[in-house]
Amino acid sequence: MIYIKEADSQKNITTIEVDGILDDEAIPILEKVCKHHQASGKSVTLNMHGIIHVSREGRRYLQDIRDDVFIIHLPDFIKMDHS
Repeated sequence: MIYIKEADSQKNITTIEVDGILDDEAIPILEKVCKHHQASGKSVTLNMHGIIHVSREGRRYLQDIRDDVFIIHLPDFIKMDHS
């Protein structure tokens, strides 16, 4: 299960706090929230401090969006290719 909290830190930046498990069921929910704010012209920051597990699909999703969102507080157990 994923928990998402949205906060506008500045008028053009939305921070999305993500807690719980990022898996194939949670990806469409997070994707919808991110796209909603991006469609409003806002930059999106994902605060991943509360993530306790990321599935293979979740890691792939984070890889795919890393050029479109700013990801902070990514737990050490999540390894992402930096290429």
